Amino acid sequence: MAQVINTNSLSLLTQNNLNKSQSALGTAIERLSSGLRINSAKDDAAGQAIANRFTANIKGLTQASRNANDGISIAQTTEGALNEINNNLQRVRELAVQSANSTNSQSDLDSIQAEITQRLNEIDRVSGQTQFNGVKVLAQDNTLTIQVGANDGETIDIDLKQINSQTLGLDSLNVQKAYDVKDTAVTTKAYANNGTTLDVSGLDDTAIKAAIGGTTGTAAVTGSAVKFDADNNKYFVTIGGFTGADAAKNGDYEVNVATDGTVTLAAGATKTTMPAGATTKTEVQELKDTPAVVSADAKNALIAGGVDATDANGAELVKMSYTDKNGKTIEGGYALKAGDKYYAADYDEATGAIKAKTTSYTAADGTTKTAANQLGGVDGKTEVVTIDGK
Repeated sequence: MAQVINTNSLSLLTQNNLNKSQSALGTAIERLSSGLRINSAKDDAAGQAIANRFTANIKGLTQASRNANDGISIAQTTEGALNEINNNLQRVRELAVQSANSTNSQSDLDSIQAEITQRLNEIDRVSGQTQFNGVKVLAQDNTLTIQVGANDGETIDIDLKQINSQTLGLDSLNVQKAYDVKDTAVTTKAYANNGTTLDVSGLDDTAIKAAIGGTTGTAAVTGSAVKFDADNNKYFVTIGGFTGADAAKNGDYEVNVATDGTVTLAAGATKTTMPAGATTKTEVQELKDTPAVVSADAKNALIAGGVDATDANGAELVKMSYTDKNGKTIEGGYALKAGDKYYAADYDEATGAIKAKTTSYTAADGTTKTAANQLGGVDGKTEVVTIDGK
């Protein structure tokens, strides 16, 4: 059977034109809504590629502009800090010129130096704390690279330098006339050997029995040892050797010591109890001025505070005094002299306790450390500490 395809060419043409019209309308609406002539590669493949390149450049330049503004901001922050540092430097110079006048007394120079020190401390504070978005701009040498273009290599370097009293060469600025520093060794009264040997050879059996009686056994000083009680300035011996009915005479006795060291037992001496603090001596004891004993704790505190171990172990307690340019002497406190340096210390005259002064601080690595307080500074009597080498 024959097949027949009926076509309506007019309808098909109308439908085709309608589809084209709808497609064109969709494209027009898309362009109107986006504001772009090319919304996809099908609109214009070559144009899309060019547009993408332009878009990348525009976005890159926009961000580069923001980067440049950040660079300007960090430069302005640095400039503000430098202005503050400059103001302090101008004041320091003014004070230095003022101090050069011979009409200033020592007190005047002390006051001028005090302000200079505060100004320099302020410079260090500004240097250490000025930052932009967490970046410290004057605390250390640093180079910041600012990306100011949309392409690689389009950068500007900002060379930042550490600026503080040390880098400016002012950390040791001193307009004062340094004090004449003197120290006097601190001594205490204590019994010590006087060089004369104690002689107990005379305390034989005959001498002992003649002094305290007894007949049985052979009396003698036990171990030939003489002990000394510094609290009461008395000498003692322990006698043994009595037997039988006289055994009760064995024990501790106070003895006399002559200037030549001869040890004798007084007639009629009675047994006693030797003080617990009595110690064995081989020489006659004499009350002398002896250097104050620096405890192991004080020495260890110096070592922990950065003092050389050899110097710290040889430290001695001294009393400080300072004489100004007018000849006026100022009594200072106590110090531990270790090597050729002085370190501040507390001394209790009643108990003899010595404590080294130290300062605790947080190091750059976040750990807690201590530094010994050294006497020095610009006037020679200020307590200063060295932290992280500064």
